[in-house]
Amino acid sequence: MIESQNRVRVTISEEIMLARLAQSEQMREFFIEMWKQNPTLAKQGGARVQSLLTPPEQIDTETKPLSRRGKGGDGGKL
Repeated sequence: MIESQNRVRVTISEEIMLARLAQSEQMREFFIEMWKQNPTLAKQGGARVQSLLTPPEQIDTETKPLSRRGKGGDGGKL
């Protein structure tokens, strides 16, 4: 692992960063569709894959403590 010791920090441009983020999002969408089409494969991915397949609204309500939900007239959103 000599290579890992010789790494040089490089600042990437915003353009490259945005391109990489877009590519990552495309890959994420591809895998989510693949897992939806093959639930057996999704189960092999465990909890992490299941969390990616759960709609964001459902995750939001499941992760909030009960004492903080719905307070302040914000519909439960913090």
